[in-house]
Amino acid sequence: MASSKIVLPSVILALRLVAMLLLAGSLALIITDKVDIRSDLFEGGRFVLKFKDIYTYRYVVAIAAIGCAYSLVQAPLAAVAIAAKKRVIGGTANVALFLLCADVIFVIAFATAAGASYWFSTDADRYVDALYPDSLTKANPDFKRLRQDLDMFFVRASAAALLMLLAAKCTAAVLVISVYALVK
Repeated sequence: MASSKIVLPSVILALRLVAMLLLAGSLALIITDKVDIRSDLFEGGRFVLKFKDIYTYRYVVAIAAIGCAYSLVQAPLAAVAIAAKKRVIGGTANVALFLLCADVIFVIAFATAAGASYWFSTDADRYVDALYPDSLTKANPDFKRLRQDLDMFFVRASAAALLMLLAAKCTAAVLVISVYALVK
């Protein structure tokens, strides 16, 4: 049976790795999110929309990248705690408290990025649906394609937000387990 001293750090390591994978998935989704339509409807015959064009999505990319780096830094600390059979990650209570504060900051950052991305995507999608109603899209196939592509753009951004929110939940679970290990 596994020692009780390595169970908590092992769970924390697993949750950190899951959070890092979720953040990487969110990063991949948002970076590859793009709309590119060629049509006579637009000046120059082309409409291109990328994540770089929307500040909210830039924020998501920044938080996801920083979160991945943070998870990469934290994973070896958990591995060392497992190898040393210590219940508290970081060695001393002061280091553990510092790591707890960092985790709180990252949970908040992940949650704000997820919320901002999701709500912007929802509002923008609703705006596009109002701008290009069904009567207009039925009459012109270019408008229909534009609406479908924009819908897909916002769905991918919402999926990135969901992955970011799941990473926030994993990091919050790490936070709760770390506090439990510190108190025990």
